[in-house]
Amino acid sequence: MINTLQTWAAERGYRVGWGPLELVETVLKEIGTRRASRELNEVLFQGELASLSVGEGPRERGLTTVVVVVKPRPAHMVSFDLNEDRIEAVLPPTYVRYYPLSDDLERDLQEHGLPGARVERVAAPLKLLAACLGLVRYGLNNITYVRGIGSYFQLFGYLTNVSLPLPKRWRPRKPSLLPECASCGACLSACPTGAIADDRLLLRAERCLTFANENPGPWPSWVPSWAHHCLLGCLLCQRCCPANPELPLESSDVLFTREETRALLADSGDHSGHQWDGIRAKLDRLGQPYAEPVIGRNLRALVDTSVSRG
Repeated sequence: MINTLQTWAAERGYRVGWGPLELVETVLKEIGTRRASRELNEVLFQGELASLSVGEGPRERGLTTVVVVVKPRPAHMVSFDLNEDRIEAVLPPTYVRYYPLSDDLERDLQEHGLPGARVERVAAPLKLLAACLGLVRYGLNNITYVRGIGSYFQLFGYLTNVSLPLPKRWRPRKPSLLPECASCGACLSACPTGAIADDRLLLRAERCLTFANENPGPWPSWVPSWAHHCLLGCLLCQRCCPANPELPLESSDVLFTREETRALLADSGDHSGHQWDGIRAKLDRLGQPYAEPVIGRNLRALVDTSVSRG
């Protein structure tokens, strides 16, 4: 079964690793420890991590192994028609069809990577899991990297009932830092909000531009007006990183019409009307229905930033 899994991954350009179910429980306990020590911001924990768990009865269902898959991803361009001009906005890797891709990969893994096996998605901190499996290393920016791919990828995690053999005396790897980070600091200088620190490896995620532009409400005072450059998320600490290749960029084939763009820029919170029906349909195509509360605000910030830069 290992050969089948490794061939499946290699043919698709993926990387794959696996470990015992206990590893999931270990990394979840680690997250709990970081929360208790207040390394993790409580608002961030409640919004992003509180729902993570092994789930009920995986052993009773015969699930014994966790499998983590690394899939390279490009960034995507999304277009907006405005006054005979076209605004091109970037969505970083992983944003387009984030959850649908996990479902697609789960089916492919079950049919071709682990044929005949039971496969279920796992709700766990995938970066930490991948690091413990030796698939990734951390950068100073707390983003993970894979040799030959850089940081432009998406992680997928699943539980299976297949007992994939492990080397004798197998132990989880300790998460480690890229050696290049020791003498670099490029991401530290590039971060516009002070989310990256040189005195700790854990990102101050509550001060990250991604945290701000994924959550509705007024822009926090610590976000400079010139920092906006992506429709969601942030790429500043990745695009400057010497450990990364050139960012792969593809079209999403999604164009918001002039009517829809004007509705977004004038967003008052009332999302009724046919323009918003069209907007929601296109957000669904992008796999980002959750972005409806913030997309208008974020687009205005991008337009304002573009105007101020001349």
